[in-house]
Amino acid sequence: MNNVKTTERLTRKERSLIWRRFYNSYGVAGGYDVLSAPNFVWGLEPLFEKYYDNDKKCEELLKHYEFFNTENIFGSLIYGIVTAMEEQKALGNNIDDEMIRSTKLSLMGPMAGIGDALNPGLIIPLLLSIAITLSNGGSLLGVVFYAVAYNAVVITISKLLFENGYRLGMDAISTLIGEKATRIKDSLMLLGTVIMGGISANYISINLGVRVPSGNDLVSLQSILDGVFPKLLPLLLVLGCWQLMSRKNISVVKMIFILMIGVFVLALCGILG
Repeated sequence: MNNVKTTERLTRKERSLIWRRFYNSYGVAGGYDVLSAPNFVWGLEPLFEKYYDNDKKCEELLKHYEFFNTENIFGSLIYGIVTAMEEQKALGNNIDDEMIRSTKLSLMGPMAGIGDALNPGLIIPLLLSIAITLSNGGSLLGVVFYAVAYNAVVITISKLLFENGYRLGMDAISTLIGEKATRIKDSLMLLGTVIMGGISANYISINLGVRVPSGNDLVSLQSILDGVFPKLLPLLLVLGCWQLMSRKNISVVKMIFILMIGVFVLALCGILG
């Protein structure tokens, strides 16, 4: 037991408060290095207030002040799961911080992909098509319909996903102990690594301007590297940034400035095309 103030489970009212904080505070505060981490801290504050004293509450909240970014509506599933896991940890179950962190960070990519596809790709166009039809002749009914219907739909989806995530977190507690916990943790970390690898390969582009002699011609060094190992340079860049940030404790903001200066200098020297 963690010397908690109470051993009572979260009530429906308390869970509703936590969900409302998550839903209403998304995107209100943040930065490029943490994005919506303040949203996570604000959402979980009532939970930690219930179970811990002030010092312990601050300690637990700070653990969630790290980079987090997902689609807010469908990402409510993550909020529910993490809420259940934090509750069970406070009540003395064998749930460690790394399991919670791995679950949260590994799910944010998939849930963002689902949410970014369904919200602007299905919900918004469907409701807008109905609203446009209702607006024929200059009627304001379409505007009112869209404003009411969209909020009703996304709020309902968000609340249901939060509650289902909370129940999933509760039902999964028995599988998150012992060897199963290690396997799940490793799987989630692998999933996160694969997702980040895919993002790096698709969104990081490095084009060398260097040409090397090949017979009587000059051949692009970039084409040679792509023929031997496609996307090698983006891979090396990501690994290099990770090494600097993990081993040298360089912050995200400093890393951004290092990359900006590096790109400028290499482009000026003609190394980057």
